[in-house]
Amino acid sequence: MFEEHILYHHEWVDGNGYVNGVGGDDLPIQARIVCIVDAFDAMTSTRSYRERLSLETALSNLEQAAGSQFDALLAEHMCELGHAGDLSHIIGHSDDGIPLVTCPNCGPVIAVPRSAKDGVFVYCRACGGKMQLHESKGVFHEELLGMAESATELMSQPNGDVIQDLVAQIPDDLTASG
Repeated sequence: MFEEHILYHHEWVDGNGYVNGVGGDDLPIQARIVCIVDAFDAMTSTRSYRERLSLETALSNLEQAAGSQFDALLAEHMCELGHAGDLSHIIGHSDDGIPLVTCPNCGPVIAVPRSAKDGVFVYCRACGGKMQLHESKGVFHEELLGMAESATELMSQPNGDVIQDLVAQIPDDLTASG
């Protein structure tokens, strides 16, 4: 079920997103959540082409796009959390139990899947760097090996465990329409 909904995370509630122009009640709640948190993360993360936006600017962007790009109720709740200071600690961080490494080539933080084991490969989507992870005493260290060999390696993979944990915490009034 999760995998189906992740395909919609670039869809907008007003139907003007992509890939399929799905919107309104046809846009699953899981996709609406991933859409807003993905956008917030993108805005508050440094990218190869720009510095991260401030929390205030990101929240202003969410407020301006409420009801068009983002579910209005989710945007309202996200902005309430942000204005109360409850999102400041997640900028540049990730969920409990998700290890982070830094790309030694260009600097962005890369979230490592919870299920990662010693020797797994991860890729920096900013510069295309290919890294092998080495685990020591429960901490991952990255070794830059070169560049990704294909665009497929650079595709992000959703962390279904984290999103399913989040979905399980959604109040019933939000899931009624999705």
